[in-house]
Amino acid sequence: MNGVSGIVLVLMGNLVLLTRPRTVSRLVRIELGREISTIIILLSVGIIAGRKKIHKFCFFIIAFGIWDIFYYIWLYVMLGWPENLMTWDLLFYVPLPWVGPVITPVLIAIAMTVGGSLIIYFDQKGYEIRWHWYDLLIELICAAIMIVAFCWDWKNILQVPGDIMHTGIPNPFAWWLYLPAYVFSIIYFVVRLKQSLERLM
Repeated sequence: MNGVSGIVLVLMGNLVLLTRPRTVSRLVRIELGREISTIIILLSVGIIAGRKKIHKFCFFIIAFGIWDIFYYIWLYVMLGWPENLMTWDLLFYVPLPWVGPVITPVLIAIAMTVGGSLIIYFDQKGYEIRWHWYDLLIELICAAIMIVAFCWDWKNILQVPGDIMHTGIPNPFAWWLYLPAYVFSIIYFVVRLKQSLERLM
């Protein structure tokens, strides 16, 4: 599925450059449908694979992470793209264009895969790890900040009319938003996981 998705995206990108605005709008709608369908499939994997609610969520984020990593691997194998981890990519269209270097979604995918796997591993070993509502809230805030980083340059990407000339070519990525949120989310997860395990041992 990853390889097919990658080829579809690259072909759509080429078509966008060669077609009229009306056709571009149609292609964007197709891409939105593809993205939503992918999320539904990955959610279904989590629901089917997990027994507990926490397992279902963990299997979903593991599936999402693995899918995202192999998405880029298969693109490189079949098309030689991306050239490197700093190559710019258009990640999502919902609700605004998410744009960033390839390494940024890959880092998130690795964190999701490892984090979900750790929770399932310790749960199956008999450690009932309890997460509080504020733990989820903190991680969601970090995720929201990273999404803002991806969407930070949306006016430029969409070439919104205004006083400033927008080229449609990405500007420097908002690392100042992304990195603190990413690092803090991982540190917080590790600390809370360690605290939970220490209480149960």
